Amino acid sequence: MLLTNVFDGATMNPKRGVPVDSGNDKKITIDQVAALAGVSKTTVSRFLNGKYDNISVETRERIAKVIKEHDYRPNRSAQRLKAGHTMLIGCVLGDVSSPFSSLLLRGASEACESAGYQMLFADAREDPEREKRAILGFLENRVDGLIINTTGGNDLLITDVHNRGIPVALADRTLAEPGIIDTVVSTDIDSSYECVRFLLGQGYKRIAFFKEGSDSVSPRMLRKKGYEKAMDDYRPGEEHIVYSFSKNDEEGCTQCVKDLIEKYGKERVAIISSNGVTAHHILLSLNSFGITPGYEVGLLTFDDWSWLRLAPPGITTVALKSEEIGAQAARMVINRASGRLAFDAPAEYIEIPTKIMVRGSTPASR
Repeated sequence: MLLTNVFDGATMNPKRGVPVDSGNDKKITIDQVAALAGVSKTTVSRFLNGKYDNISVETRERIAKVIKEHDYRPNRSAQRLKAGHTMLIGCVLGDVSSPFSSLLLRGASEACESAGYQMLFADAREDPEREKRAILGFLENRVDGLIINTTGGNDLLITDVHNRGIPVALADRTLAEPGIIDTVVSTDIDSSYECVRFLLGQGYKRIAFFKEGSDSVSPRMLRKKGYEKAMDDYRPGEEHIVYSFSKNDEEGCTQCVKDLIEKYGKERVAIISSNGVTAHHILLSLNSFGITPGYEVGLLTFDDWSWLRLAPPGITTVALKSEEIGAQAARMVINRASGRLAFDAPAEYIEIPTKIMVRGSTPASR
């Protein structure tokens, strides 16, 4: 970090001994305004805050003239700190490398900016310990609130932060015990249910659900729950075909795809992928077996990322409103931080609808 002397290149006011800006690129300070106006710093501060009692008209005019001539602008950051507000919102992302996270971040940052707040963000890399350090670091920097796309491993810490009176909103991912903290998510269970219904309507005989990574991440588990509920409703008594593999384990994914094809390859089979990252691994695995998603092996995934539209033959997706999730979470935090919504008001839980975008990977016929 480079530190510079703010008074470099200044001259001294002979009356007060206070540095006065002599260059056009220097900003005048409140001390310099006071010196030039021949009053105390406290008087200038009271003038800036509109507290004119006991300040004569002549003094007010003199201060105003100095401010205008030197284009003085008060340090709003310092004023906010004194008022107990930093106008900063911290955002902890589960994995910033995911396109979902970048979209969520964009929505949240735009909402913060429009409300006069700045946003800081940290990447947890799906590591609960990194997430914990990020949360504590933001608190040390006195952010006015937190947006958390949680790894699922810090429920107690997040609840404790909330109980300490710091506004928190969960974006896309929930706590194990809902209803405590403001939360905005997609309609994960209902959306997954609709995916099963759609694929059965397209004529697929077997439907499998693929997920990767930690089971503590709520969207994956909720989508799995929706899949299982739909299978029980439409195919009662039929086994649930669920495959799990570790994060970024391409070999593990390939083994899952191989097992699926060996067991059910003689029937029309479709895969529901829990997210776009998982779909990427599935496509690589199918390609290794010379399979393009389509009539025999269908593929439908959550996350409508641009590359999924381009991957042959066009992948059917569940379009999530990622930016809106981020924006809504930011508004939740700002409403409580600004006092527009009482901190002790009941927690909000918002579900944002999704839409199935049908493409060539799930045809009804050849």
